[in-house]
Amino acid sequence: MRFLKSFKTLVVCIMAIGACAFSHVNAQEQVEVSDTELNKIASAFQDIQKVNMEAQQQVMKTVEESGFEANRFNEMYQASASPEKTVDASDEEKERFGKLMNEIQQMQVGFTEQIEEIISNEGLSIERYQKIAMALQSDAELQGRLRTMLEKQQPQ
Repeated sequence: MRFLKSFKTLVVCIMAIGACAFSHVNAQEQVEVSDTELNKIASAFQDIQKVNMEAQQQVMKTVEESGFEANRFNEMYQASASPEKTVDASDEEKERFGKLMNEIQQMQVGFTEQIEEIISNEGLSIERYQKIAMALQSDAELQGRLRTMLEKQQPQ
């Protein structure tokens, strides 16, 4: 359980990086979203959650197989992502970490492609999906509408 918890932050960071790569949209922009469009977002969201779960499992497995302890990997990851943080590591450990990060980044490319396919299969452009996703971060009314649609789509 502790192992899963320690990777949660890592996976969330990796997935956020992938989502940010789609586009840069102003979150303050008012976005009009029809019920039909929001229904497509809700449907895509459920499939994207499945991809995210698969991604988490594959990243955890890859890190385990690399021989890194979860806490050590997270420590090195956080240090690599923040200029204020440093970590003592041997050259061999830094090299292993670099190779592992390259492997994870390649995996992320595959996950991003799966997510893009899910979105376009719903009849949405990546840009429109991202614009709505950004609006959802700050629009409580839109969040409520999405939550209602997600509840309706849940199997009883």
